[in-house]
Amino acid sequence: MRITTITGKVIYVVGVFGGILALNFFIIDRLVNPALDVLIVAVLNVAYVIVGTRIFRGEGENREDPRPWWRATGRPAAGFWLGGILAILAFISCVGALASKPENAVVPAVACISYALLAAYYLNSSYRLRLLDTAP
Repeated sequence: MRITTITGKVIYVVGVFGGILALNFFIIDRLVNPALDVLIVAVLNVAYVIVGTRIFRGEGENREDPRPWWRATGRPAAGFWLGGILAILAFISCVGALASKPENAVVPAVACISYALLAAYYLNSSYRLRLLDTAP
C-alpha cells in the first residue's frame, strides 16, 4: 500500500494519531501504571511515524520498490522542517525533564528521547537526499 495524495497522508496522520490517543485514553491508561503508559505511547508514536515514512510516497518517487531505510520524506525540505520542529520539541521536553522533580520527569524525558530520535531520523534523511540532489 502506498499513500501518495495529501488527503491520504492527512487521513493517515490524523486517523492513526487519533487511534493512539483513543487507545491510550480508553485502554492503556486503565491497565498499566503511568510510567509504562508513557513508554507504550512513545513506542506507538515512533512506530506510527516509521510506518508512515514507509508507505508515503512523494511526487516522482518510485512507488513499487520499498524506500531505502534512511529515507523519511520525498524531498529534503520536508525532512528539514519536520526534523527542526522535532528538535525544538526535544529541547523543550529535555528542559522540562531537567526542571521537574525526579518523580515527575519520566514523561518529559521519554518525550525528549522520542522527539530526538525522530528529529535525527528526519534530519539524516534530508541531509542524504540533499547529497543525492547535488551528486553529478
